Amino acid sequence: MAFRFWATLLFFCLASGVVADSTTLQALRADLASGSLKPVLARQALIPIPDQQIARWVQDVNIEQFAITGFNENRARFAARVRLHFADGAIGFLRLEGEPGEDYRLTEWYDYSSGLQLSDLIAYGARFNSGQGKAFLAMLQNRPGSPELASLAAGRPVLQALWLAQCSDKPCEDQALAAQEPTNKPALWQLEKPLASDQDHYRQISKQLHDALGDDPYLWWLKGQLALLQQRCEWVQADLEQAWQRHPEHRLLADVALQCYLAVEQGGTEFLDQLSVALGADTVSAAIGNYYQQQGAPVPAIYQPWTVPGEN
Repeated sequence: MAFRFWATLLFFCLASGVVADSTTLQALRADLASGSLKPVLARQALIPIPDQQIARWVQDVNIEQFAITGFNENRARFAARVRLHFADGAIGFLRLEGEPGEDYRLTEWYDYSSGLQLSDLIAYGARFNSGQGKAFLAMLQNRPGSPELASLAAGRPVLQALWLAQCSDKPCEDQALAAQEPTNKPALWQLEKPLASDQDHYRQISKQLHDALGDDPYLWWLKGQLALLQQRCEWVQADLEQAWQRHPEHRLLADVALQCYLAVEQGGTEFLDQLSVALGADTVSAAIGNYYQQQGAPVPAIYQPWTVPGEN
């Protein structure tokens, strides 16, 4: 996946801004600035997470940048929405909840990539220590690509999410993704399956994610990347253009919006004019040339004027 928590109790909505003088926010920023999620997860004291394998997916990642895109708190609770940029180029989104303060405590977290949730792990509880749960953990640690994991995880969303989280960007990811069953949680992995065949389902999942994560340009970028990969740009191209117009400073979004624009037959070139004004004619010219070079195809006549540097 190109990306790396639906809270059970929503006492308040996430604000689009943040509270600058919050001691909770300051402590959370300091933990994330360590370059690891380990300090953040150490703030949860509800359960000793069974078997280190469950926690390994957050222990080995290297956070290059982060953004707290939503934060709110009152005397009893806080909630934070976090975007993570990993050293390998992957993007992740988390929702954190808990008790506020300098020594804040986590009582919930949710990973929007895999759908892994702290309260689900707690609910599964002692079943990790025996029988099917224990067998699943052992196999996940020793043979994460084993087809037997699909049988062990069948009908158990917490195990499926844990498998997908463990296999992110690894050879076993395709197997884990194929084993995921429908869920009412907004999870990025759900975009990959419906994108291939079901436009209505895709739009439903997309809306859930935007309701949870807001108008985040990186979410639009990820959706564009998936659309390009699965050759479904006609589903998202117009939305990508509009998203870029709201975030004209976001170069990655501009790039994926242009690629999807070129992948879909157009009746006009207004978007190219807008990109040329914002990014420069030379930049757009080079991007168009690179796109069709990678496709092994000539530039269509309608776009030829934009392939001449400095002109359009």
